[in-house]
Amino acid sequence: MKIGTRSMAVMASLVALNVAIGGLVHVLKIPIFLDAIGTILAVLLLGRNPGIVVGVLSFLAAAAFVNPVYVWFVGTQAVIAIFIFIAADRFSAFKTPIRAIVAGLGLGLAAGVASAPVIVAVFGGVSGSGRDLITVALVAAGRQVYRAVILSGAASEPVDKILQTLAAYYVLKSLPKSLLARFRNPVLEKNGLV
Repeated sequence: MKIGTRSMAVMASLVALNVAIGGLVHVLKIPIFLDAIGTILAVLLLGRNPGIVVGVLSFLAAAAFVNPVYVWFVGTQAVIAIFIFIAADRFSAFKTPIRAIVAGLGLGLAAGVASAPVIVAVFGGVSGSGRDLITVALVAAGRQVYRAVILSGAASEPVDKILQTLAAYYVLKSLPKSLLARFRNPVLEKNGLV
């Protein structure tokens, strides 16, 4: 994987975007995350592997500057990048806002499944996010911890990921096609973005 100077600059900006928005949401304890918009944009602009790199580096940086918990979820960022690549490449998931919403729903399920075992095994069900409020309420209502984590993920992840896929869609739609064409990523073409 050869990455040029322009791509590295874009990747660094997208890492910063993930950390900034995700960090703000974390501090506010909102039961969503919004910490993968940069990862999604990286996949769409640069491809699957740069998307994985952006996601993983974002969470390593967030672990250093926002909350050490983030380091445990680098695998979830890789899952997000791979899912978005498949959805965009094979199903043109970013061709319309409706398709982006459907991709967000699927991404929410994939991210929730990827995160749940870590949340339960490493953190006992509570990892310090706003989503924990839902988990704690479910445990207090008599649910088992693993089931409460899955249900809180089912409640928050799809909403979170729909917001993120729509944000990525509208960011790309707002950019000039001449700028997007410079990235030469076939996924952009398959989704009608260039």
